Amino acid sequence: MKDLIFLVEEYIEKNRLLSAGPLVAGVSGGADSMALLFVLKDICDRKYPDIRLSCAHVNHGIRKEADLDEKTVSDFCAKLGVPFHVAHIDIPAIAKEEGLSLETAGRIQRYAFFNEIAGENGTVAVAHHMEDQAESIAMHIFRGAGMEGLCGIRPKNGNVIHPFLCLHKEDILSFCKARNISFCNDVTNEDTAYDRNFFRHEIFPKIENGTGRDPVSALVGLSERIAEENDYLDSLAEKALDEAAGSDLSIPLEALADMPRALRRRVLRLLAIRSFGDVVDIESVHWEAVLELCEKAEGSASIDLPGERLAVRENGAVSFRATGAFAKEEGGYVKGAGIVVPMGLEYQEIALSSLPIGEIVNFSQSFAPMRLRFLENEGDIVYNNLTWFFPSSLISDAVIRTRRQGDTISRAGSSCTKELRRFMNEVQIPQRFRDRVLLVGRGKETLWLPGVAHAVGFTDAFSEEKYRAEKEKETNGREEALCVLEFFEETT
Repeated sequence: MKDLIFLVEEYIEKNRLLSAGPLVAGVSGGADSMALLFVLKDICDRKYPDIRLSCAHVNHGIRKEADLDEKTVSDFCAKLGVPFHVAHIDIPAIAKEEGLSLETAGRIQRYAFFNEIAGENGTVAVAHHMEDQAESIAMHIFRGAGMEGLCGIRPKNGNVIHPFLCLHKEDILSFCKARNISFCNDVTNEDTAYDRNFFRHEIFPKIENGTGRDPVSALVGLSERIAEENDYLDSLAEKALDEAAGSDLSIPLEALADMPRALRRRVLRLLAIRSFGDVVDIESVHWEAVLELCEKAEGSASIDLPGERLAVRENGAVSFRATGAFAKEEGGYVKGAGIVVPMGLEYQEIALSSLPIGEIVNFSQSFAPMRLRFLENEGDIVYNNLTWFFPSSLISDAVIRTRRQGDTISRAGSSCTKELRRFMNEVQIPQRFRDRVLLVGRGKETLWLPGVAHAVGFTDAFSEEKYRAEKEKETNGREEALCVLEFFEETT
């Protein structure tokens, strides 16, 4: 058998997985991801010395062993000489607030952090292997997935690569043992209450014992064949969507009616992806309901979709919307998007210097009440994602507006600057709102996206600590006066 590192190297070259930008390995501390970091370090050192490899780890705060996982990864990075980045994120709290499962909330937050470290031109590597692939396909089948679900995990999806899809789990464990690579065991991987573990420990062994055939290899081979056909059909759907919708995020029902049903379903899925960025939780039963919604051309109706989303039929067209946004067409706070201005007000602008200090005013009409004041008492600090504390020097040249072409953001705590349009995609702001989201900017630099992220100053205890430490270094202990800009969800 070929050496594992050589197999991965061949797979990387065959699928053109590496680019010249930074490479970030997402490492949990388990055997798969620890082996991935070791292998990537070896390959980069030998063949791609110009690629800057680093490691990103998220401490979810779910398992009691989380701190041990973090230390294991940190120590391994020190041993390999790989930069280590860690984020402490309260996944249970986010899942509860957003109405998501722990698994979904964790995945969203992990990839957001990985992408933040990778930067605009970077690549993120994760350690999914052949068993992960087979389990994903099996779960998709029994959820009623179409061809998209049977494709499973792709070698490359956007800027995320999967160099271990050519490997079996057993080979990875043997490699760790041979190379003395320490790793952590997640006890939840043995819990068959989880679908993935049920297939891994119960279903697949019975198939192999009963038929004498390896279900993993069979399902992986199926996914590779389906993926080729799916890519072709997706290209047809992209063309049909562009012709029917243009730049709009809605499709005329008349145009849908002229499409074959198989193409219609695929076009609707692509429209949902453009609207939401992610449709992983929308299953076959939901797509059937969306197709049924589109069968009537008259009247208005909507159906609920997972993740506080809607499919809406109105004015002879179908579109997808976030539930919280359905009643916000006239502007206001939209969970997951921020402060959204009414249609037609995208190009208004207000200078911070023109705001009366201490008074509640509105950006326009009455949709976004806000107040600018100086922070006179440290006891007045109240953390809120619609409240931003920032240095008073920004007042003179910062403005409140919506995004413009060329806008960038360097999120607080990140060393990289990226295009704002790409950042909005990464944090999954629905596309239909992106041109209407309020921000505070200085030139092309985005300083604050209310309710979403900030570049300078602070909005929470963690960012305050970092802000004050940085300011102390810059000013040798002389603190600049702080201002507070706050928005209110309800009209005042």
